Amino acid sequence: MKSMLPILAAAALCFAGAATADDDVAQGKMAKLVAAGKILPPDQLEAAALSKHPGGRIHKGEVEEKDRGYVYEAEITDSAGVEWDVDIDASNGMVLKDKRD
Repeated sequence: MKSMLPILAAAALCFAGAATADDDVAQGKMAKLVAAGKILPPDQLEAAALSKHPGGRIHKGEVEEKDRGYVYEAEITDSAGVEWDVDIDASNGMVLKDKRD
């Protein structure tokens, strides 16, 4: 069992690092990012996500800080009741992911 301890410790550090790689952006920080031109305003991010599913509704939307930059992640129900996960590059509104949930 002693020989497993270093392996378990290393695994725990890896998972801890992975958990911090994707962090929700607080509202106050989001306003500063918008003002600095680093991300689009929330209404534009929502519009970009909904452009893939006209008539849909966003149930949850949040900006996350990823290794590659800021990503707006939205959970959408379309007009037919189908649920979708849509990721938008928060800096330019480009759709990164549009996956049926």
